[in-house]
Amino acid sequence: MLLKERLSNNYDFLRVFAALCITLTHSYNLILKNDDEPLMKLTGNRFDFSFIGLSIFFSISGYLVTKSAVTSSSFKNYIWKRFLRIQPMLMLVCLLSVFLIGPVFSSLNMNEYFRKKETYTYFRNIMPLFGIQFTLPQVFTHNTAENGVNGSLWTLIVEERLYLMLGLPFLFKSFGKKILLSLILILNILFFLNLAFFNESLIKYFSGNHVFYALIFLNSSAFFLLDVDFSAYSKSVLIFLGIISLLILSIFSSLEKSIHIILLPFIVIIIAHLKGFTNKAGKYGDFTYGVYAFSFPVQQMLIASNLVVHNPFNLFMVTLLVVVPIAFLTWHLIEKKMLIFKNRVK
Repeated sequence: MLLKERLSNNYDFLRVFAALCITLTHSYNLILKNDDEPLMKLTGNRFDFSFIGLSIFFSISGYLVTKSAVTSSSFKNYIWKRFLRIQPMLMLVCLLSVFLIGPVFSSLNMNEYFRKKETYTYFRNIMPLFGIQFTLPQVFTHNTAENGVNGSLWTLIVEERLYLMLGLPFLFKSFGKKILLSLILILNILFFLNLAFFNESLIKYFSGNHVFYALIFLNSSAFFLLDVDFSAYSKSVLIFLGIISLLILSIFSSLEKSIHIILLPFIVIIIAHLKGFTNKAGKYGDFTYGVYAFSFPVQQMLIASNLVVHNPFNLFMVTLLVVVPIAFLTWHLIEKKMLIFKNRVK
C-alpha cells in the first residue's frame, strides 16, 4: 500500500489498536488473571480484548489480502508477496527463539539443549501453513500459565491456509471468483446450521475459534469481491450506529456468532474508511507485525525472570517498552526492505 494511500485510511490505526488489545489480554492470561482483564470484567467473562484485536486483524487481512490477490499479476506473484510479508520476520523470530531465548531460559544446559531434536524442529514455525511447534526443550517450564515460546503464532496457521484459498480465482480463471464466493456462502450456512440447530455439536470442527476467525476473514474477503462501497457507508452516521446497535443486540441472541462473523468485518472495514487524524497512524511505518510477533516471547521472558509476575498492567507496559523499539527496527531493517522485491516474481 503506497504511503499516500495508507495516510488516507485507518488500517494502520486499527492494526496498532488490535496489537495492543492482544498484548493486553496476554498480559492477564500469562499470569492467570483472566477474570481481571478489563473487558472480561465489563462483559461478565464473555469477551476479552484479544477478541476485539483478532476480529480486527482477520477482518483487515481478509479485505486487503483479497485486494492483493485480485491485483496481482499471477498466482506466483501473489504468493511471493505473501511470503515477503510474513516469512522474513518469522525467520528472525525463530532464530532468536532457538539461539537466544532457548539457551538462556531452558533448564537444560546448553549442550543438552542443542542436542535435542525439538530445538531444530522449532524452525517449522517459519512456515505456519504446515502447523507450528509452540515449545522449546525445557524452556519456560516454570512460568505461571504455560511454557509456549510464542502462542500468538497460531493465527498464522489459519491465515496462511486462507491465503491459498484466495488463490482459487487464479486457478479457475473467470469462474474463480464465483467459486470462491459460493464456497464462502456454503461455509457460512454450515456454520449457522451447526450453531442454530445442533448447538455446535454436529460439526465439531466448526465450534473452534479458528473457524470463527477464518469466517471473519472470508466474509471480509467477500465484501471486497462484491465491491461493497465502504467509503459511502463510512459517511453515513445512521448506518454506522445501526450496525453498532445490531452488534450490541446480538450479544443477547443464541446466534451471536453467526451475526458476528458478518457484522464484525463490516464495521471494521467501515471504520477503516473513516477520514480523520487517525489516518496518519502509519506515517512512520507499520510496526504492528513486530509488536504481534515479539510481545508473547517478551512477556514470557519477563515472567520467567520474575521481573513482572503479579501486576498484569505493569507487564503490559514493560512489554511495550521492550517491543515497540524492536518493532520499529524490524520494520525499517526487514519488513520495509522486503517490499522492494515484491515484483521480482511475475
